[in-house]
Amino acid sequence: MAEKFKILVCGDVNGKFNKLFSRIESINAKNGPFDYLFCVGNFFGDRSSSAEWNLYKNGTFTVPIPTCIIGPSDPKQLSHFTDPNGCELCPNVNYLGKRGLFSSSEGLKIAYLSGKEGAKSDSCTFTAEDVSAVRDSCLRNQSNYKGVDILLTSQWPQGGKDGQEGSALISWLAVQIKPRYHFCGLKSFFFERAPYRNHDTGDNVDLPTRLIALSSVGQKDKWVYALNIQPVIFIPQGELAQRTTDETPCPYPNSPSLPGATGNKREGPSQFFYDMDAAAEMGAGKKKQRRETDEERQQRLANQAPCWFCLSSPQVEKHMVISVGTEVYLALAKGGLTPDHVLILPVTHHQAASQLPPEVTDEVKKFKSALKKFFKKRHNKAVIFFERNYRTSHMQVQAVPIPASAAPDAKAAFQECAEEKGLHLTELPDHSDLSQVAPSGTPYFHVELPSGDQLYMTAKKNFPLQFGREALVGPSLLDMPEKVDWKDCQISQEEEKANTVKFREEFEPFDFTI
Repeated sequence: MAEKFKILVCGDVNGKFNKLFSRIESINAKNGPFDYLFCVGNFFGDRSSSAEWNLYKNGTFTVPIPTCIIGPSDPKQLSHFTDPNGCELCPNVNYLGKRGLFSSSEGLKIAYLSGKEGAKSDSCTFTAEDVSAVRDSCLRNQSNYKGVDILLTSQWPQGGKDGQEGSALISWLAVQIKPRYHFCGLKSFFFERAPYRNHDTGDNVDLPTRLIALSSVGQKDKWVYALNIQPVIFIPQGELAQRTTDETPCPYPNSPSLPGATGNKREGPSQFFYDMDAAAEMGAGKKKQRRETDEERQQRLANQAPCWFCLSSPQVEKHMVISVGTEVYLALAKGGLTPDHVLILPVTHHQAASQLPPEVTDEVKKFKSALKKFFKKRHNKAVIFFERNYRTSHMQVQAVPIPASAAPDAKAAFQECAEEKGLHLTELPDHSDLSQVAPSGTPYFHVELPSGDQLYMTAKKNFPLQFGREALVGPSLLDMPEKVDWKDCQISQEEEKANTVKFREEFEPFDFTI
């Protein structure tokens, strides 16, 4: 069974940061550890709360668990949000962005929409175009869509509770994406509706939704909610379809048409795909920035789905980025097996190497070639590339150097590790195309050995998530069994920065992006 997440959700904070985080710390100590805190409604308050906030920004006080917030409904709070696409506001507090889909590497999917419904889209309001973009982010590349785990909105949906005003656009969005939980705020009282059964919209998704409105921090009504949730993508359809005795019909209209959709496209400022200023400050050579075109910007907005590895996402740890190409970037691995264990990742969102467009595949190959030359000439090492497309949301090809003397033993090491676990690795023919072996939607494990041989297997239920590392840490390759779990290999951020700078400087003569 897939791992469950322990999550907290709170209503409007309104600048009461000490009260919020002291309560969260207490809950986490008694019932945790919790994985995330998500906040709906207005996070910031008036100017009098700035003193409290500064204590968290400068590190005097710490935020106890990873906290994600959505955007403001009040223009007076805009000064706190420096990037509309999401950013880190203080250590352990991230602004998700105006709209999108938060996808964790373990399969949790959370859709979000900031602000209130308005006549035009700006930093505090949303329109039909915004909700349509969120819907598209959730449904894109989903051959077996099951819904999302959570929908976060500040404004209520229209029809969620009799006598309460709300947004028809949010109601439409909830019908389209079918969240298991929908949290909202702004009303300063607690309300939990009996679960409703979603409409049949022809996608075979049959699950109930729980609408929960939270009060404001410090009020007598309930303002923090805890849940233990398994990602919906791992739950059997039959279990999702089970009905409860308190279930009600869907309170929203079943309409494929957007309420008030105008079809107008909103223009906005152009953006850079990445910012290497921080890298330059750490001693790296400056790289030429490429300004995205209007077409690319529209594509980005339409596909906005922040995850831990999309380069535009606030979740990306930019201090570990080594090199950025046109389509692909290179980053140090968190919890790496060695200080020079790196990841090859697409800049924008792609699920797996088997599903990449040709131009992205070509650049992945360029990075592989550069890494092979680098490790051989600088360190007399061979390199193993492996990818696990199972319980992941963003393609990660891991590149791990091994002693050149161990390279002849690599194939046997992976095959023996597979046999011990009752698995079978198939050797692919020379020049095999991964897209033909693994059609879209196929979970798999793939490894490319120093000899050029490729081994492959379909990843079935309960596939060992650490399989690649288990094979590598064996006595014939790295001989470091204590490093099988990446969580046991984490180092401080300062060490990560130092390792990244060192690798970048050594790799520069081989870096084709410069």
